[in-house]
Amino acid sequence: MDLGRILLGTSGWSYDDWVGSFYKSKEENKLSFYSKVFKTAEIDSTFYAYPSRGLVWGWLKYTEPNFSFTAKLPQLITHEKNLDLKEDVEQDLQKFCDLMRPLRNVGKLGCLLIQLPPQFKAGLDTLESFFKVLPKDFRFAVELRHLSWMQSETWKLLEDYKVAYTIVDEPLLPPEIHITTDFAYMRWHGKGRRPWYNYLYKPEELEPWVPKVKQVSDSTEEVYGYFNNHFHGYAVENCLQILEMLGELSPEQAEAKKVAEDYLKERVPPKTEQVLTTLVPTKAVSEMTLPELLQSFMDAGRLKRARGIKDHEVNIQSLTDKRVQASVREYHVLIDGENRVILHDCADWSRCIPTKQFCKHLGKVFLTLPEAKALKILREVYGARGNWEFKPYVA
Repeated sequence: MDLGRILLGTSGWSYDDWVGSFYKSKEENKLSFYSKVFKTAEIDSTFYAYPSRGLVWGWLKYTEPNFSFTAKLPQLITHEKNLDLKEDVEQDLQKFCDLMRPLRNVGKLGCLLIQLPPQFKAGLDTLESFFKVLPKDFRFAVELRHLSWMQSETWKLLEDYKVAYTIVDEPLLPPEIHITTDFAYMRWHGKGRRPWYNYLYKPEELEPWVPKVKQVSDSTEEVYGYFNNHFHGYAVENCLQILEMLGELSPEQAEAKKVAEDYLKERVPPKTEQVLTTLVPTKAVSEMTLPELLQSFMDAGRLKRARGIKDHEVNIQSLTDKRVQASVREYHVLIDGENRVILHDCADWSRCIPTKQFCKHLGKVFLTLPEAKALKILREVYGARGNWEFKPYVA
């Protein structure tokens, strides 16, 4: 097995809180320094906006000759237009690929990542229609983030169009390995609370991934893998740790690993899960008003957005002593008191699940229910939150 085919890096590189743990100062060119330590990086910024041509040429200029990028497709294509060809996504895709072509032309672009929204349920026809318009001179990976995609038909479709399945480590999907083309894509998101990626993997959590990476490398020509847990420089330390476990740590990487480990040991508290920012009133639960109870489950921003949802956008479909079933806009909500589970399917819900917080849609449901019913349910959940499950809604 040629471990030179394994390219591991981080998702993004221009983080100010990496100064000290990785970068020496804010003033130095971060990408130039980064590319002297790592062989690859995942460009996260392209998800939020198309890059300028000058920015792309900067990526070329400030990286080592053997450096390789991958890049996320813009959210305009994946999240706003949901891959719908009727919404002119083919033109949007072509525009993006034209901008990224200078990287591809000099061999510095490994592939492009199609990251679907968490609520994007399995729709093989939609995905195949999009695959049919993918430019043939680019390689693509797809990150499927809803459990409904975990089926044999999905892997067959990816194989037919030579699109790599993104192997993930995250709280909501199984870390399954599926090889669907001649290269592989892997992402480590973390296991933290609010958000997942505010998390430092322990060595014993990384060790089981070493044989998996080797297994994937045995079956493909190249492996691209990225740590997305970027807070404080955790991604740097964890990526270098797993490279060491693979026997692939260079002298430059060994030095960077020691700097990161020493810095984080001294500067960052050992508990890596972010402290919840919700306001918890000091009075007894039985005395809390509805807004006060909601504040124990939601931050101020989400609660404000919940109040902004129109009443006619909420449909309470079923209401009993133990069960509430509702829809909010196009999303589903099920509160099952008997089994102590809350199911929902909006994008923000995936970020709320690990911390057992409410998104704006859950907040609006409770604001819409009869106040006595809402208070009763909230008090039950509040009093036994550790025994309640917050899970994705799967139709």
